[in-house]
Amino acid sequence: MKLFTIVCGHLRCRKRIFLPYANKEDFVDIPIPAFLINHPKGNVLVDTGPNPDVYNDPFSVWGNLAKAFVPILKKNDDILSQLERIEIRPDDIKYVINTHLHFDHAGGNRLFKKSMFLVSARELEWARRPENEGQGYFQEDWNHPLNYKELEGQYDIFNDDRITIIPMPGHTPGHQVVIVRLKREGTIILSGDSVPFKENYEKKIISINNTDDVQVARSLNKLTKILKEKNATLIHGHDPKQWQTIKIIPECYS
Repeated sequence: MKLFTIVCGHLRCRKRIFLPYANKEDFVDIPIPAFLINHPKGNVLVDTGPNPDVYNDPFSVWGNLAKAFVPILKKNDDILSQLERIEIRPDDIKYVINTHLHFDHAGGNRLFKKSMFLVSARELEWARRPENEGQGYFQEDWNHPLNYKELEGQYDIFNDDRITIIPMPGHTPGHQVVIVRLKREGTIILSGDSVPFKENYEKKIISINNTDDVQVARSLNKLTKILKEKNATLIHGHDPKQWQTIKIIPECYS
């Protein structure tokens, strides 16, 4: 089994969104992550990056949100171009896991028409609420005739303990993390936005862009327990310093 990490461009935003102690004038360019897992029984994609239309005209897609999160995107940063680097096409993806349905994690869902989507039932319910449209969620990202499997709790995709989805709410009501167990590299946890920066985990700092800070704290304790039990490596969703040290597609972990 192999794990490929993908960067679908970057977003420029105020650092204090993730680390509230940061100076108001401090900006940071955060990676937009996705992951591909080559499992013997099928390819699994974790998150799908931004809506492909953003690469041409971000304001027409995101409106004022494109001012708070300024997209820094190159022509071939989109998820399909990144997968083509290892000769993977949309129809080659058996499962897509959405850690959550925010604009930078589920914008490419519509591209994977033959895949089964593994998303929290609570997340779908939350994203469907009209008052959340434009508040990190856009129905144009995910509301298509796709095969959504709504999860309630932990889910082992292939029933072999190699790719497991764990509920970790707080950032959003239905946020999920993914535990990947590799033969050579050991256990790697894809944390989504549960701990976007290393400081969020190590210093127990809670970001300001969460729906429920109490749930974030509970999930942080749960994540700490899993990390100790599994002796795992934690990949943070948006930490630019850590991502400078990570192998990027076409390189991989195995």
